[in-house]
Amino acid sequence: MRFPAIDVKQGIKYLKYLAISLSMILLIVLGVGLLPKTNASSPISIAMVLSLSGQNGKAGQEIRQSIELYINQINQTGGINGHPLQLLALDDRGTIEGTKAAATAAVASPSLLILGHQNSELTLQVNSIYRANQLPVISINILDQLTNQNPYFFRTVPKSSDQLKFIALYMRSVLKSKTASIIRSGKSFDLALAPLFTSLFTSEGGRIQYIGDVDPEAQEQSIQTIVRQLKADGNSVPLFLTIRDPNEIEAVIVAIRRAGLTTPIFSALPLAATEAYANRFSKYKEEQAQAGFFTDNFYGYSPILLDSAGLDAQEFASQYQKTYGRLPTYAEIKFYEAAIAGVEALRQANLHLTPESLNQDRQETRNALAAINNPSSSLRGLTGTLYFNESHSSDIPIRIAQFQKRRLISAPQQFTLAANLEAIDDLPSQLQSGNLLHLGKDYFWKQDVVYAGIDINKLSKIDQRTSSFIANFYLWFRSGGNEQAEDVTFANGNNLIPNQPLFDPKKPLDSFTVNGLNYHLYEIQGEFKNTFDLRNYPFDQQKLTIKFQNNTIPSDRLIYVIDTVGLRLPHSDQNQDDQKPYQGLQQWKFKGIQYVQETFRTNSSIGDPHLFHSNNPTDYSGMSATITMQRRSVIFLSKNLLPLFLLTFVPFMTLYFPQRLSKERPPVIVSALITGIVLLVGLNLQLPDVGYTMALEYVFHTFFALSIFCIVIGIIHDLLVLKGQTVRANQLDLVSQVFYCLVILGIILLYWYVFRDSLS
Repeated sequence: MRFPAIDVKQGIKYLKYLAISLSMILLIVLGVGLLPKTNASSPISIAMVLSLSGQNGKAGQEIRQSIELYINQINQTGGINGHPLQLLALDDRGTIEGTKAAATAAVASPSLLILGHQNSELTLQVNSIYRANQLPVISINILDQLTNQNPYFFRTVPKSSDQLKFIALYMRSVLKSKTASIIRSGKSFDLALAPLFTSLFTSEGGRIQYIGDVDPEAQEQSIQTIVRQLKADGNSVPLFLTIRDPNEIEAVIVAIRRAGLTTPIFSALPLAATEAYANRFSKYKEEQAQAGFFTDNFYGYSPILLDSAGLDAQEFASQYQKTYGRLPTYAEIKFYEAAIAGVEALRQANLHLTPESLNQDRQETRNALAAINNPSSSLRGLTGTLYFNESHSSDIPIRIAQFQKRRLISAPQQFTLAANLEAIDDLPSQLQSGNLLHLGKDYFWKQDVVYAGIDINKLSKIDQRTSSFIANFYLWFRSGGNEQAEDVTFANGNNLIPNQPLFDPKKPLDSFTVNGLNYHLYEIQGEFKNTFDLRNYPFDQQKLTIKFQNNTIPSDRLIYVIDTVGLRLPHSDQNQDDQKPYQGLQQWKFKGIQYVQETFRTNSSIGDPHLFHSNNPTDYSGMSATITMQRRSVIFLSKNLLPLFLLTFVPFMTLYFPQRLSKERPPVIVSALITGIVLLVGLNLQLPDVGYTMALEYVFHTFFALSIFCIVIGIIHDLLVLKGQTVRANQLDLVSQVFYCLVILGIILLYWYVFRDSLS
């Protein structure tokens, strides 16, 4: 077969066009990833009804950020069944008029779901509007009436009657108080909570000693009247504030503490259980002279505290802090979960998305929410399993929080619901000893809190071949005296000295008792095994985890929490002191450390006859510290891939060989190919056996493919020359040279684009 003659100049012109076309294709392929994904399908509307202005405007804007964070993630992954989500932000301004206007606008909109409302009292004013229009609402408002009166109302927190049980238990069982006082104002929130708390506290023989009312019209005088009565009653009676106005709460606390009363104070306002609220008191001279003057012995309660939160909540908090420069509040976390539940309901609902089907679509959404009603149908939330019980509320336990020098931490004693009474050995003796408590029809375990810290002294070695690292660190515990609090094991750790235990609880470096808590300090050095993820090697990030667990006491009776005060958390990962333990690792860069309260689950009966016929798993508590290290890829590439980079010129140069050297092309390329294989084998010897292809290997595979390509081009070149088509052979070389360069350039640009954030 003879090829038609082609003019050399014309051929070069064609080659220029070809090179330009290939370059344009390469730029288009790389640019596709930079373009935002669009979706032409009709949107699904969700309304946010929040206080975006007014007294609670800042909190409302923060909640809005949290909801938008999740909705944006869903839209970036294609929305729901191809439909993008559209958020409608409605401002209730924190007033009755604004709330009614926002509710009316939400009902008139195409929204299938509402996420929002921060104020239970205001929500009660519009609850019937939502019920009449079949519009489901997911909120964090706690008043029982909201769900009792409206089957379309759901909450991601326990209802108020369930939450107040924990306050009553704490006063009675931890503070050992048989009396309590209540301070309230005349608003509906107070009027609902005060009698509810009274009923719970007095159900087991408690007594309400005093009920004081704050008069908004004569606030200062009424507060002074309350303080005089409290002083007359003594300093030991705990107070429960049902007041919702944060300014009124502040005024009450300031007056009480300035009167010399250190009595425990509990607040029903979730906002009060935040460090941001505690910092309101820093403006007072007493607080400036003594941190915690007003907030020590001040308690709150919350469905989540970050010092005892699991991995999902900690990762969310860490990412949130990087994005917005602060940690999320309890409300932001729970509204994020509300968005999770709402999106899943919309995904499962049979939606028609037409104006005529609006009410039907809302009903379908409500039914899908109601179907998330037990652990088997639950969703993965930030705080654990997410589902709605028979009262459309969450079953997650409430955590009691206290302030220590304006830092919010878990109180040293908590309570968990005893769900499996059949498995309890000798129920009467557990009740008599006080380990198990009874309130109404419910039983609760007393849960000891152990404040624990892992402080890294030195990370001396990271061995990627064995997926292990060597670390030296301090470990400490502060607990209320539970003898088994330090009965922990490090499942992934071994002592560097053979046949020696990694941790011996009987050999502390230091121990003493302070503020009723036993403190024990240990120094540990060992080798810890992890599973390294090398898919992005050598641009990889490795998470090095040190974790311990208690295998003796179930987590419903003992829990380890992160000692945020002792560890001085949160702090900047760029702090020079934080970098010191990792400075000996020249090829790695410290990116941060994350502490997580861990739960380890077993379905084993462990030979206990009480558990033989139980299907309930047993959970044990623990804690982990995960160090994130980024490989310094530039150093690695300069040391290990420079030979390969130089080697890529060898096959490329054969494309320039004159005719008299054409026979040398294959041997030269094969030599380069063998050298590349030797380099790859040498690098693989430094790595563990993995069942996937690493980023580094794709570079070598490209080199091998280009080498074979050059061999094939050389063979075709010789065939053309033998047929007397020297011009065509030269044109083939020119096209091959351009193609080779474009592939190398494309690989460099592709790796830069994919791993640009990992280059260091």
